[in-house]
Amino acid sequence: MSKPPLIFIIVLAIIAVLASRQFIKQRREAAVNDASPTRALQAEVKTKREFPSLNRRSRQREVIAGEEMRYEVLFHPLNGDSDIKVQLKEGEYHQLDKGARGELKMQGTRFISFTPVQ
Repeated sequence: MSKPPLIFIIVLAIIAVLASRQFIKQRREAAVNDASPTRALQAEVKTKREFPSLNRRSRQREVIAGEEMRYEVLFHPLNGDSDIKVQLKEGEYHQLDKGARGELKMQGTRFISFTPVQ
């Protein structure tokens, strides 16, 4: 009884491997973004979406006051490229209007800024 069950050790090993893999993936993506040049392109705000974070501990679907929200914007490049989905901070998200056109600056997959054209 003093030894932990084998299944417990296997589950811990799997969790450690998956966590390490995710950490390495995030580090590689950050390194690629840091090494990428900043690119600017003309784009239009196609859609905006705000939704609660997926860190809920229950199955309820109502929005709770003070709950952490995620903000997502879909940009459509005016040169005909495929749409770009970006997660933003709350302040950046609320400054954008749907249908606004302007200059989108990206570094790899990292959002830098969006400057609307007047």
